[in-house]
Amino acid sequence: MSKKKKIWIICCAAVALVLIIFFSIRATRTDAVTVQTSKVVRKDVLKAQVSASGDIRAKDYVDLQAEVPGVVTDLPVHEGDKVKKGDILLKIDPIQSEAANNSSQAQYDASQQDLRAQGFQIANAERNIATAESQLMSATAQAGQAEANLTRVQNSFRRSQELSEAGLISRDDYEAAQNNKKAAESQNDVAKAQVKQMQTQIQISTNSLEQMRVSYAAAQTRIKTQEANLTQATDTLKKTTIRSSLTGVITQLLVHLGERAVPGTLDSPQATLMTISDLSVIQAEIKVDETDIVSVALGNVAKIKVDAIPDVVFDSEVTEIGNSPITTTGSTTQEAKDFKVVVTLKNPSDKIRPGMSCTADITTDTKNNVLAIPIQALTIREVEVDKDGNYIEPPLNQQKKSESVAQADSTKGKINKKELEGVFVITKDNHARFRPVKTGITGESEIEVKSNLKEGEEIVSGSFQTLRTLKDGTVVKIDNSSKTETTKSPS
Repeated sequence: MSKKKKIWIICCAAVALVLIIFFSIRATRTDAVTVQTSKVVRKDVLKAQVSASGDIRAKDYVDLQAEVPGVVTDLPVHEGDKVKKGDILLKIDPIQSEAANNSSQAQYDASQQDLRAQGFQIANAERNIATAESQLMSATAQAGQAEANLTRVQNSFRRSQELSEAGLISRDDYEAAQNNKKAAESQNDVAKAQVKQMQTQIQISTNSLEQMRVSYAAAQTRIKTQEANLTQATDTLKKTTIRSSLTGVITQLLVHLGERAVPGTLDSPQATLMTISDLSVIQAEIKVDETDIVSVALGNVAKIKVDAIPDVVFDSEVTEIGNSPITTTGSTTQEAKDFKVVVTLKNPSDKIRPGMSCTADITTDTKNNVLAIPIQALTIREVEVDKDGNYIEPPLNQQKKSESVAQADSTKGKINKKELEGVFVITKDNHARFRPVKTGITGESEIEVKSNLKEGEEIVSGSFQTLRTLKDGTVVKIDNSSKTETTKSPS
């Protein structure tokens, strides 16, 4: 072999070695991003849940407070005792209340006696007026007779006067007729005076009767006042004995024998003497965040876990939803707001006590046979859209070019852009392509996909930092060795 040929072979080998090294370095420098992936799977059941915490309470309970002040003289019950409606729970010293009640009773009785006496006086006055009216009728009749007699005597006197002037009767007969006339006139005047006197007497009696009736009405008003005072005093005396207003268990006893009971007010919550709870129906009052309350509805199924009984899950149902946020002292409008939700336990344990802490998982929606992906696979990207807002997928081989063109055109306002929610789908040649999707209900760790994905497709699910910076069309390298499986809690 000639020397020239050897040099040619060496040069070719060197060039080949350089080319191999060049392409090897280029291959190792390929911009491949390591990602974790998951499959689009079909779930038989997917449940959307809202979790919140709160306290256990009885559905029916009452905080008993004294309505009258006094020392507790009798306390026949203890905390934990079962009581029935109407049972005596405690007694307050009744001496002052009894004295006030007896005084009111005496005043009421005296007012009734006074009213009765005035009634007799009115009855007597009415009878007297009736008698006077009868006498007036008799006097009126007598006055009529006297007037008729006067007319007759006057006529007789005129005839006697004519006869006397004619000298047909004696002087004695004339004077007798004249005297008869005067007597008749006197009798008529007396009869009229008696009638007028009787009328005046009746008017006076009528006025007196009216005054008696006014006094009687005033006495009736006074007796109503006395009756109201007696009712109040009787009620106050009755309230010195406190009875149970419902059947249940004394879950809290805050008073002791010999202590002074103080009437309860809004400014004095410590005035509560005891709490009675009907433990036949147990509820959990929980606080749900304002972002979740819109999805909670009456009748939603819930699972309750009581901190004191961690191994038991209680089936429950949402029975009450607050319409206004829970207000707390010193809260500001910038703080997150919670709403009250009441959940009723279906089969509560005898170990549960009001006031225990609990957590609730409320199932707000359930769907069967749905496509689902991990929640962390969802991401948001600003992408190009057409005039109808539909996503325009850029060509893979023109990705960089389209990016530069899009940046230039966006500054000129020619390209419409919009933020869309979607996932990165792994292609056969290991490229991550962005694909917008429509989602449905959200489960504990998975979310429903309504469109634009198929069962079995592979999508990027991690890591979180990678998903934040991953670009459409990027070459990826799949590495699921460090992927941790999320274990669901038993429902």
